[in-house]
Amino acid sequence: MRLIRLSESVIRRTCRCFSSDQTAISSTIPITQKQNAVFDREKERQLSLVKAIEKVHVKHLGPEDECSLMMNKYLSTPYHVAMHLGEPYCKHSGIAVVNGSLWHMLQPLQEDCELSFVRFKDDKPFEVNKAFWRSCSHLMGAVLQKAFKEEVLVEPVRTPFIPLSAGCFAYDVNIPFKWEPTREELVILSREAYVIMKSKSNFERLEVRPDVAMEIFEDNVYKKHFVEQLQSKGLNRVTLFRLGDFIDISRGPMMTNTDFFSPHRFVFTCVHSIDDYLRPKNKLLRFQGVALPSDFDTHHTTWDPILQRAKKPVHHDLVPFQTKDDGDAQTDRQIEES
Repeated sequence: MRLIRLSESVIRRTCRCFSSDQTAISSTIPITQKQNAVFDREKERQLSLVKAIEKVHVKHLGPEDECSLMMNKYLSTPYHVAMHLGEPYCKHSGIAVVNGSLWHMLQPLQEDCELSFVRFKDDKPFEVNKAFWRSCSHLMGAVLQKAFKEEVLVEPVRTPFIPLSAGCFAYDVNIPFKWEPTREELVILSREAYVIMKSKSNFERLEVRPDVAMEIFEDNVYKKHFVEQLQSKGLNRVTLFRLGDFIDISRGPMMTNTDFFSPHRFVFTCVHSIDDYLRPKNKLLRFQGVALPSDFDTHHTTWDPILQRAKKPVHHDLVPFQTKDDGDAQTDRQIEES
């Protein structure tokens, strides 16, 4: 049983709505399989470049358990450091800071470094909160990629910038028909997110050359446009994240895995249409949601106002592509990521 069971009349209407550039591949499945094959091939190629084990000196900075460790260059990650320090570090450290830079927990260490972890209950959790929100959008994209029947071609578009004051995250997609989901269908989408969360799947990170990214996204005009924008800026690396079989472009960092989400506090709240910035006559669907990290519990009387605020449609359609550093203030104001 597919997640969204569309009626035969909708399926027929869907097939008629495919544009000419979509009919070559009329299903998301072969596209997804091809993307993952290229991702796996590149991941294996990069691992093969590590010919010998070299060591790097890692100094863990407190406030507790300060220590020095010798780790494997290009292989060991902050998560491996957390494993040396104990289970609480693995369970509660959302991201790391390596030599002053934000670092994904599964991103290999490249040189001698000073390392610290950022947790949700730290005095300054701003960056880990951003990483959590970013991961929520990625998880939402993973749900949407496989939510529809096989006949429906779903084009993931982007994670839009949503002001923190809106109290929600979002993901934009292009599907070849108009759709106004019922409350029941939104509940089903939320349940599919729950299934993914319970799998405790990792958010895999991989940096690739632009030509590899173009090969992965050759069937997605939105992602190709973004890669072309990066190339026009002279950037020669594209950062990808994969959750399950869903691959997207994001500067990151993201959570280590889906165990950082509170299973019953990830909700699809609303869906509405927005202008398509590449196809002027087309409309995109923006899915919104709200979630809580697993480190926090909340009573339903507290959760309900949070949920209600996230149901208000956010129509911000700001510049979708930025290439500045993660900490750049202008980037944070204009666009979280694409």
